[in-house]
Amino acid sequence: MDKTDLKTTLKLIIYILLTTFILDKVIYITFNLISDKVLSGQAIGKLNHYIITKDTIDVVAFGNSRTNRHINTQKISSSGFNMGVDGTSIAYSATLIKMLPKNKEQIIIVNVDTKNAFKDSYSGDDVNRLNVRYHRDKIIKREIDNVNLDDYIQKFYWSKGYNGKVLGILKNVFMPKYDYRTYYGYDPIYVNETQKQIFQNYLKYSNPEIDCLDSYNMNSLYRYYLNEMKVFCEENKKKLILITAPLYRDSCKEDNAKLIKMLKEMGIEYYDYSDLFVKNNLIQYWKDEIHLSNEGAEIFSDTLQKLLVTNP
Repeated sequence: MDKTDLKTTLKLIIYILLTTFILDKVIYITFNLISDKVLSGQAIGKLNHYIITKDTIDVVAFGNSRTNRHINTQKISSSGFNMGVDGTSIAYSATLIKMLPKNKEQIIIVNVDTKNAFKDSYSGDDVNRLNVRYHRDKIIKREIDNVNLDDYIQKFYWSKGYNGKVLGILKNVFMPKYDYRTYYGYDPIYVNETQKQIFQNYLKYSNPEIDCLDSYNMNSLYRYYLNEMKVFCEENKKKLILITAPLYRDSCKEDNAKLIKMLKEMGIEYYDYSDLFVKNNLIQYWKDEIHLSNEGAEIFSDTLQKLLVTNP
């Protein structure tokens, strides 16, 4: 390639980069204007709702679907909010906790599933669910950078954060999933007779297997986020409570015992409710082995309410 061809190629590359950079920012600003109006759905609406209410709520629950479907924060406080989001873990929760107001008394409930703390494979990538606000919130940006140090595409093309969320956003612009003014983040599961029968048949023909791990060394990143939550809450007048929501059957207790011991050593308040229903395991309390029905969730929420009354 001679010098003329090289210059032409370089000019073309610069032109493409400059054009796509400008186009990306136009798309990004447009999506921001649209998405900021969305206050329903898990694609972006629930996060927006949390951001506009986080300074006024006094009880907030974090975690995955076993938080979202199981904890009715309204039973604990009329100013409660459930920020559980399906498929998330400790990095997502810790980041949102750090966005709470400084020096305001709040009760923070975080559901942790015992085995997740000991998985070597956990990389904190669930925090990427927040990348839609990567360039709009310094806390989110810092936490995402902690686990994605080399994501230069995100830094150059800002609209990348909307990947996979556009359809959900547009749907909730024109057809909101619910009225956010009467929504507090809690999504109970209402089980019909067909689903109940399917679960009964599953239990009848399935053989529970002992599901223990080979070793129980807490994932270092998981420990880091636990400590980050603890420090933030201690410094900002917040009561941090970790819980494990009920399971239909917990086939291994080694992880439970190990997590209890480790959290005690870390000075973190923790309550294991894995076996809450073991003595009264009615089928109508369950959707499947890890998710309660609305009936079971209401009983569990009552249990948490009583805990907080006796341990203010």
